[in-house]
Amino acid sequence: MSDAPQLLIVAAESAPWTDAVMSLAAPHRRTVVVAPRDEIETSAVEVVVGAPPDLAAIIPRCPQLRWVQSTWAGIDAIAHFASETLQITPLKGVFGPAMTEYVVGWLLAIERNVISRASHTQWTPSLEPRITDKRMGIMGTGDIGTAIALAAKSFGVEVFGLNSDGRAVEGFTACYPSTDRLAFAERLDYLVSVLPQTAQTDNLIDHEVLMRLNPGAIVINAGRGNAVVEADLIASLNAGHVRAAVLDVFREEPLPGDDPLWSTPGAYVTSHTAGPTPDEAVAEVFERNLKRYIAGEPLTDGVQPGRGY
Repeated sequence: MSDAPQLLIVAAESAPWTDAVMSLAAPHRRTVVVAPRDEIETSAVEVVVGAPPDLAAIIPRCPQLRWVQSTWAGIDAIAHFASETLQITPLKGVFGPAMTEYVVGWLLAIERNVISRASHTQWTPSLEPRITDKRMGIMGTGDIGTAIALAAKSFGVEVFGLNSDGRAVEGFTACYPSTDRLAFAERLDYLVSVLPQTAQTDNLIDHEVLMRLNPGAIVINAGRGNAVVEADLIASLNAGHVRAAVLDVFREEPLPGDDPLWSTPGAYVTSHTAGPTPDEAVAEVFERNLKRYIAGEPLTDGVQPGRGY
């Protein structure tokens, strides 16, 4: 029993972050790296590190488990395990720059007709609209939403936020509680969702919300697919009320080849690529929380039991 691992790193051999995490963990706990389906003695395991889908079957087999460090921001596959005795920490604080590039890049590409301009073969002096003075609504006002809001403000965009209770957040002109989503959506030119997947975020972007947007609005979903009622969005695109929908995430992934979104005019499918994880990010977040775990302190960005994020 004395040789049983206390810390499990669950990952495929090709994962670029495993060596760095191993070097941080090994001086403090007996640590092993295992593939997701490997059989391993788990009676002494206190800590596991890995992707939520790989950890869902392992967590119940670890009676001494006290901390789960996810290598993903989304932890919906394991959030229900969070409790007073088990802390689950998502990979947070690392995706803001990449997600900001994604959102702002797509808005500029669409509004300024970047791709079509590049294909012109004759002088075309007509002007495209700018994004200055437009109204953006961001569903989700955490690290990612705030990073996007601050970047959008630098372009002269007025930014509104939607969160669980309407609390004020830096970078937003005003924030609305999720219960006031229709008031939040009123007269928006851009609707951006970076919400996590929880029961409270199901179907927030539906026909009612879409109809509150300004005609010709652009919708971007880089959070989780459960937030969008896809049939309502497709109908709004076909009717011309929504000009474009940039969709990175879906209820079913990969998106089936026969899904109507592939052929809906104005829909852009980006295949869950909006926020790639920097190779060094897992080790940085793990190191920060490992110091707190060893000291017996609450971990950074721990999931609140029953809340899902």
